[in-house]
Amino acid sequence: MSQAQPELIADEQGLPKVTPAFLAWFFEKLGSMEVNLDENPLDYGPRRLNNKTAGARTFLTETEGLFLKVSHIIQKYRSAHRAASTALTLAKNHLFANDPETRAGRNQTTQDAIASVKLREEVENVDRLASCKEDLEALLVVIKSKRADLRDVQGRIRDQTKLCQEEIGLGGRWGSKPPPGSKAPDLEPRDPEAKTLKELQEMFSDDDPPPAEFPQRDLDEVPVLPVFLPEGDEQSDSFLEAIGEAPKSTTSNLEDLLRDFGVA
Repeated sequence: MSQAQPELIADEQGLPKVTPAFLAWFFEKLGSMEVNLDENPLDYGPRRLNNKTAGARTFLTETEGLFLKVSHIIQKYRSAHRAASTALTLAKNHLFANDPETRAGRNQTTQDAIASVKLREEVENVDRLASCKEDLEALLVVIKSKRADLRDVQGRIRDQTKLCQEEIGLGGRWGSKPPPGSKAPDLEPRDPEAKTLKELQEMFSDDDPPPAEFPQRDLDEVPVLPVFLPEGDEQSDSFLEAIGEAPKSTTSNLEDLLRDFGVA
């Protein structure tokens, strides 16, 4: 987990201080921007490939922000370094022309050394600005390298997407394997009171096998149901009289039987 970005504190000249912690944070931040491509992204489904595309775009956006930020700081240091160098040159020329001690030097090198000692604070300021400017320029080179690497990753992801489309056109299918290095999700324990679909179907099913054959019963065991006819009906009375007057016949002829009942 990367630490929080250190706060930029301005110095006496209004320039942000370039401290070792400030530079270390940038290098750690850039080192964490890694997008590793899969050997066969078709096995892990389109979501993983889409996440890598979004991750590369996010890292590239952050890198562009760091590039602009560092470039702005470098511009400030370059301006301050030019101004300090010009002021130092003018101060030295003044000593060369008007300071007897500086002019007493045996040669130009000695005179320059005497002037540098007298302008010690100005010289240290110029060297400090030059050192910070060089550190920021080196950092900017690393940011440019990371930006180029992320753009290359984006191009590789586009190539993988095209290859996946070609493989799908040849009959391939997206897979659902877990990402490399990750465990498959553990299944939750089954509720003992829960019923599966098969168990519910068996519970409410009426498809019991029918008996092999219906049981045979004697006619004497079959109960005779009473017949209720409305009273006062002529047809009912005639039907009852016909039943009472019908002779017992042993013929099996249907017509004779119906004639006996007065129907035919």
